[in-house]
This record gives sequence, structure tokens and C-alpha cells, in this order.
Amino acid sequence: MKFETKEAAVFFIDILGMSALTEGEINLNGIDEKIDTSIYEVEINGSKGLSSSNQIIAAWTLKRFREVLRNVHFKYDVKISQLSDCAFVWSESSRELLLASSDLMWELTLSGVLCRGGLSYGEVIIPTNDKESFGSFILGDAVTRAAKHEARGKGCRVFSDADAIHHFHKDFPGKVDSPVVSTRIYNDIFSPITNPLDFSIVDEFKWYLFHDLKSITTDKTEIDHNKLAMYMAGLVSTIRHSPYYAWNSLNKHGLVQLAGSIEAISTSIAIHTNHDEAKLSAEYSMVGLEKVNRSHEIVKRHFYQYNVNALTKGTLETLRERLESEVVKVLEFN
Repeated sequence: MKFETKEAAVFFIDILGMSALTEGEINLNGIDEKIDTSIYEVEINGSKGLSSSNQIIAAWTLKRFREVLRNVHFKYDVKISQLSDCAFVWSESSRELLLASSDLMWELTLSGVLCRGGLSYGEVIIPTNDKESFGSFILGDAVTRAAKHEARGKGCRVFSDADAIHHFHKDFPGKVDSPVVSTRIYNDIFSPITNPLDFSIVDEFKWYLFHDLKSITTDKTEIDHNKLAMYMAGLVSTIRHSPYYAWNSLNKHGLVQLAGSIEAISTSIAIHTNHDEAKLSAEYSMVGLEKVNRSHEIVKRHFYQYNVNALTKGTLETLRERLESEVVKVLEFN
């Protein structure tokens, strides 16, 4: 087999908590009293029951993961290699890779699959005669770095490094006609974080700031911040109350990942609203996540209340209702 090297953008994505779930480290006894387990539509040996709850839920999660990977693969010029509960996505186009990564994180999170990712850019090694665009394999320095970045924080977030995001700037899909607006968008989405333990710097790709990164086109200078804030509120409500995340909340590490996700997203809502009333700290979330009620209806109910309390101060009522209606359609679909 012959190989060739290329410069490419690489995204590594991993489902959080799957090892603990499949290895039986999460006690699911009584989960059917917390949620309607019929949401896991997986048939094994002719049965749809949860006699082997851990494996049924794992099977549904992997099925949904693969469905979303395929959806994104058809939409963008990327190659994808799934390895059980994780996958590598790569492209010679930084723009396509960023769009695919953002889309993956949005669709997976809203549909109940908690994932974390790592972004890199650099040399990759691929087979010269590999005609597959879904299922091919890849190796190289950029692949290794993307996998390492994934583990650099908590929650459904995407981490990178300064060298990598430098390459994303020229092809960044969020550029608009106004250089000032374009720079602000880029600096908001790619944000450095300082680790308080060793003061090391890690860069985060804040995929959750724009629910449709592709919609920021070169002929726009106005950003609908109210709409974007509400989509982020939809993410928070989903992570907090979706029945699909019930199993994550039954494990200490899962609780940390859920709480970390909620804090990161809710804190960043302030970028669109210019006030921080939406912030839900990880400490606050950890207290209640084990006990909150979970259903799709409660997701919508929490979303409405969350908007009233934190997001829509000073917003015209008709605008708020229109935006809420649009976001609820997305929540209902997932």
C-alpha cells in the first residue's frame, strides 16, 4: 500500500461516557422510572425492551452518532473515519472542516449525544489508492494532536491550539464585509483559556456561538444576536432536561461533563446579550442534575422560562415570540 502526505485540517470527536456505559460502570436500575425508555428505538434479538439497559442505550447512541456523521459527510467536502465511539473528520479545506465540525456538535448535542472534540491543522498521511470518503483511514502529526486536544477540558466543547487556529483564519466561514465585525466574530469563536492549575493556555473553538456557521456570509454585517442567544438557550435546556442525557447524570464523571457543558454555553450567551444573567455555574448545575425531571416537553418548558429570566430583557415581545417559536421547532424535531 502506498501513502501520500497532505496539509489538512483535522477534527477528532469522541462520545463522552461510552466506556463507562458499555462496561457497566453506570447503574441504570430504575431509569425507566425517570424517563420514557421507548425513546431508545433499537431492536436486539427481536426485542425493544431494556433488559440489557447499558448495551441498548449504547447501541442507540452509536447508531445516532453514525447517522449524524453521515449527514455531515453528505453536506460538506470532508472525509470521515469512525472508530466505534469516536471519529476523525478531515479536509484540505479549513472552511469545510470548520463548518462540518460545528454542524456535528450542534446536531449531536440537540439530539442527545454528548461529545467533545479536538481541532488541529498540519501534515496527515493517507493511502493514495483509498477511494472511500466515509470509512477511510488517516494518520500523522495533525491526527495525533487533534486527539490530544480533545481531552483538554470538560463538557461538550472543542479544543485546539494557537498554531492550528492561525491556519483557520484565512478560510474562516464567519468573515463578513466589515473587517471589524469579522475580527470580532473570529475572536469570539476562537477563545484562549488559561488553566488555573499550571497557567497553560488552551484554545477553544466555541461552536455553540453560531447555530449555523454557514449562514454568516460575506454580504452580511448585521448579526441577529437575540436569535443566536436563544439557540444557545435551547442547547442549555436540552443538556439540562433531555431524557437522552439521563444516563450521563447517573455517574459522577457524567455529571461533571453535563455541568461543564452547561456552564461553558450559558456563560458565553453574554457575548450576544451583553449581560450575564444566563450563566449557570457548574457548581449550581451539579446540585440539581441528578434530580431534574427529564422529557422533551420539560426541555421546551425550561427553554421558555430561561428566556424570560435571562435572555429577553428589553426585547420586544413580538420578536421574542417569533424567535422562541423558531427555536422550539428545532427542539421538537430533535
